[in-house]
Order: sequence, then C-alpha cells, then structure tokens
Amino acid sequence: MSDVERVVLILVGLVGSGKTAFATALQHHFPNRWRRCNQDELGNRRQVEALARDSLRKGFSVCIDRTNIDESQRAHWINIAREFSNTSVWIIVFDTPYDVCASRLRDRTSHPTIHSFEQGLSILSRFANDFRPPTAEEDFNRIISLELSDTKPDYSALDISIILERVRSSAVVSGGSTPVRTSWAERRRASGRGLHTKADNRRPYGDRHITSDSSTDSARGANSFFGKLWEQGTGVVFQTQSSGTSAVEASSIEAGGGLATNYDTQNSPPLEEARYLSDSLGVD
Repeated sequence: MSDVERVVLILVGLVGSGKTAFATALQHHFPNRWRRCNQDELGNRRQVEALARDSLRKGFSVCIDRTNIDESQRAHWINIAREFSNTSVWIIVFDTPYDVCASRLRDRTSHPTIHSFEQGLSILSRFANDFRPPTAEEDFNRIISLELSDTKPDYSALDISIILERVRSSAVVSGGSTPVRTSWAERRRASGRGLHTKADNRRPYGDRHITSDSSTDSARGANSFFGKLWEQGTGVVFQTQSSGTSAVEASSIEAGGGLATNYDTQNSPPLEEARYLSDSLGVD
C-alpha cells in the first residue's frame, strides 16, 4: 500500500469544539482508510508519532486528533507528512464558539476530575489565549473551517464523506492565499482579550515563523504547562485513569445565555492533578 495517496489530516480547535467526535467517526466508518492518532489514548507524543508513521508506511491516512493550537504544533505533523511521498496535508479548523465550548465544560463538572466550572474554564482560556490560526505559510495543502452548524454529536458515513469532499475540493493553498478565519478568535480580540501581543492583534493572520521541531521545546519553555504537555504527554503530566473521549466530545450542548470568558489564565490546575481532566477536555 506504500504507493497509494495518503493524507495527514490535522484537526485544529479549542477543547470541547468537537474534534474527537469527528475523528472517532472517521475511523469507525472508514477503518480501511483512516487511523485516528490521539495522545491521550496512546500515552505520549512519541507513541503518536510512531502510530502516525507506521500507519502512513502501511498506506493509511491519519487524523491527528489534538488541539493543534499553534503553528509549532501543526508543523510537527506536517514535517512527518513530508517524510512520505504522495502524501497531502489537510487541515480542518473547528470554529466552535468559545461560549459553546465553555458551556460544554460547564455540563461536565460532574466529572470526577473536574472539581469546578472555573477549573475547566481556566484550561479552556489558556488554550484560547495561545491559539494561532493556520496561515498559508505553514506548508499544508488544503484547509476548511467547520462552523458549529456543520458539526454533529454523531456523524454518519455520509456526513464524514461530505466533509472530506469539502476539503478535497477546496482550493489548493499557496503562499499568497488568505487563511481560514476563526470567528470566535476575532471576537475575542475585539473584546480586548487579545490572544497574543499587540503586534499580533494588528496582523492576527500575518506571517508566522514556524519553528523547527528541535527548537519547539525551548520556545515553549521546558517547565511551562504546555511545554510539559507537549514533550511528556498527558499520560506523564497527569495521573492515569481510563477515559471515554468519544462520548465526552460527542455531547451537543447549546451555549445558553452566554458565559463569562475572562477567567484568570494564570491559575491553571496543578500538573499532578487529573489526567482524566485532560482526556475529557480533548487537550491532545
């Protein structure tokens, strides 16, 4: 199967945006073509790399089921794709509104490792603050954005096929292309909760320098929350418990009356707490 056309499909979105529901359905309905790669289930990043490479060698396409919130995370999987001939890189951005993601976390507070709604929002807010949308300079081939109305708690084979065809028929991305825009991120910037620096706010979709894999860890900081998640995997950073990711992300909850989103992003949960929290939020 080594000569068949393969795809590395990178999912991008906040925790609770619906990535795992899609990825689980993709492999379920098309097991002869697709392999889902999820760090929470595999234990650490190196296991995800191994599964992705092994699947590509066997001719499968792979779906990277993580938040992939910035270009350095996405570049890692793009670089793996470029190790294989006849392999395209597709991106699906889940443009689920921030308040909807927060609402889903609100209804997960009965989870044994989510001790409060505020704790869940702290994780969500930190990811939102670090989010950088894909840009054309990232060397992927095709990209689409799914709005909330495009997603479902349970996808049929036809639903998945329609979405894949949307990606396949989308314009080929070139250096001068306009990237997919994320409405929730733009609203967040406009509200004064800028995702990055003032320079980023002036050109939120401007050129981005993609760091090489070797420099990623230093850029993140070896002792930072996200640095530890990226390098060690949630299986190391958080306590081990079993999880049910497909059921969690598949829940469909309306946003309700609009939730406050300006929680303190400096107070993330202690790293020794709640591996299952990370699993249920879809961190990886």
